[in-house]
Amino acid sequence: MNQPLLPPPAQPTPTESKPFIVNQSFAQRTPAQRVLIALLSLIGLLILAMLAVPQLGYPLGFDQAVYAACGYAIKNGGVPIRDCFETKQMGIMLMYALPMLFTLSPIAIHALTLVWTAVTAIVIGHIGTQLLGLRAGIVAGVLYWLVYAGINYWSMDQAETFSNIFLVLAFWLLWRSSGDWGLGIGDWSDAQSPISNLFWAGVCVGITVWFKYVFGLIGVVLGVCLLLHIIVRRPGDRAASSVVKTLITHSTAYTAGVVLVLALGLGYYALQTSGLDSLAQQLSFLRANFPLAEPKPLPEMAQLLLRFLNNGADLTGNFKATVPQFIIFGGGFPLIFVLALIGLLRFVRTQAMLVITLLAYFAVGVAIVAWQGNYIQYHFSIIVPPLVLLAAAAVAEIGGQGDKETRRIPFPLSPLPLVSLSLVFATLILLTLRLLPWLQDAYTNVIVQRKTPMQLYSESDQSALLPAADYIQQHTQPNESIAVFGDAPWLYALADRPNATRFSFVNVWIKKRGSTNYQLMVQQYLDGLQQNKPAYVVLTKENYPWQNNDYLQDYKQATLIYDYVESHYAYEAEVGPFLMFKRK
Repeated sequence: MNQPLLPPPAQPTPTESKPFIVNQSFAQRTPAQRVLIALLSLIGLLILAMLAVPQLGYPLGFDQAVYAACGYAIKNGGVPIRDCFETKQMGIMLMYALPMLFTLSPIAIHALTLVWTAVTAIVIGHIGTQLLGLRAGIVAGVLYWLVYAGINYWSMDQAETFSNIFLVLAFWLLWRSSGDWGLGIGDWSDAQSPISNLFWAGVCVGITVWFKYVFGLIGVVLGVCLLLHIIVRRPGDRAASSVVKTLITHSTAYTAGVVLVLALGLGYYALQTSGLDSLAQQLSFLRANFPLAEPKPLPEMAQLLLRFLNNGADLTGNFKATVPQFIIFGGGFPLIFVLALIGLLRFVRTQAMLVITLLAYFAVGVAIVAWQGNYIQYHFSIIVPPLVLLAAAAVAEIGGQGDKETRRIPFPLSPLPLVSLSLVFATLILLTLRLLPWLQDAYTNVIVQRKTPMQLYSESDQSALLPAADYIQQHTQPNESIAVFGDAPWLYALADRPNATRFSFVNVWIKKRGSTNYQLMVQQYLDGLQQNKPAYVVLTKENYPWQNNDYLQDYKQATLIYDYVESHYAYEAEVGPFLMFKRK
C-alpha cells in the first residue's frame, strides 16, 4: 500500500494553546480568552457609559414632559390614552411610568433610557457579529451607542429609543428563520426553529406598533423581504408547491405574532373602558392629524432629510448654551454613510438579500421620518440600526458561523481595508470629541460646584416651570389636582399634582376650531374640570412656550372652557409666564 508523501497535520491537544484569532466566535475560544474578552468588554462598556453620563443631568423637553405627565397618570392608577391624551400610543407612556413608580426625578427616566440603549447596542453588536464577524459586530454596537450618547435632551427617551431593540430583533429573527443566518452558506435546512423565530419576530413588530403605529411599516417591509428571500433561495429541485407551502406557513406564523400583541392591547382597552370608545376616538384623531405637518415638496423634503448628516452639530434646545460645541465634520455622521456605502458595495454581489433587507429597513425608516413631516432629530433614530450594520460591513472579514475560509469576504481592492479601518477610527474619534465638552461641564457642575438637579434645570429653557411648580406645591395639598391650559406638561410631575383633565398639552387640537375633534376635545377638557374640580387652572402667557403663540386667545375662543373657568375661578398670581387662577 502506498504511503502518503506527507503526514497529516498534527491536531492540537486539549492542553495546547490556540492563537487569538480576531474573527473566531466567542464559543470557540478557550476559557482564558473568554475571560480576557469579558474584561475588555466591561472596560469598554464603562468608558462608553461615562461618555453618556452628562445626559443624566438633562431636564425634560416638551415631548418627554408629555410622556412624564402620562406616566404620572398611569402611576396614579390611570389608563393610557383614556386618562392621558397623547398622539403616540401607550408603549412610551408605560416606559415612563416604570421609573416613576420609584421617583419622579428625570434622572431615573434618563438612566432607564441609557441602560435600554446599552442593551440595544449589545444586541446590534451581537447581530453584527453573527452576520459579519466579531470586528464588525463591535463596530456596529459602538457606533450605535456613540450616536445616541451625544443626542440632545429633546431627543432622549423617545418612542424610537425604546422601539429600536424590538425592530432590530425582528430583523434578526426573520433573517434566521430564512435559513441564511450566516453569509450565503446553507439552505432552508439551516434555519433555526423558523416558525418560532417568525412568531417572536411578529411579537416584536406588534410591540412597536404600541409605541407608534407607523413603525408597523418596517414590519411589513421586513416580512416582504423574508418572502422574497425564500423565493430567491429556492433550490432547483424544490417543487413550487413546497415553496408556496413554506411561504404560507412562514407568513402565518409571523402575522400571528403581530396580531396577538395587537389583540392583547385592544383587549386591555376593552376591559378598562367598557368598550373601545376611547381607542376609537384616538384612532379618529390620529387619522385627522397624522402626519403632524403639511406635506412638503421633494426638494425641501430632501433638504430636511439631509439634516441627519449634520446630526453631530444638533444643539441641545437652548439647554446649556454656554457649553462650547466641539464638532468637526458633522460629528462624524457623514462618515457613517460613507462606510455604509462601502459595506453595501462589498456585499451587494455576494450577499444581495442581506443588503436588500437592510436597505429596505433603512428606506422605510426614512419614509416614516418624511411621513411624520416634522424632521425632528430624534425621528431619525429609527434608521440608525440598519445604517450602522451596513457601516460595519465595510470592515467585515468573515461571518460569525462555520468555516472561516469558506466565509471570508475579500476586499475587492487592496487599499480598501486600510481606508475602511481609517474611516472607522475617524468616525469613532469625531463622535467622541463632540461629547468631551459635555463631560467637562458635567464634572465642573456636579463634582466641583455640586449643583443640584434643580439648579441644572434652571439653566435650561425649562427654568420657568420651576418657580411655578414650587408655587403650586406651597398652595395645594398632595391630593388636589391642577389643570394647565397650554403646553407645559412637565408642571404636573414637577409639582407632584394630578392632572384634572386627560390633556397635558393642547397644541395639536386647540388651533383647529371648527373640526369635529376640536369640539370633542373642548368638551372632554370641560368634563375633566367639572368632575375633578382642580385647585388651580393655570394659563400661559403669550409666546410661551412657543414664539408667536397666544393660548390666551385660544382659551377665550373655547367658550365652554372659558365660561366655566371665569365662573368658578379667580385670578390669584402671576408666576413667570404662568397665570394662576384659584378655585373660588
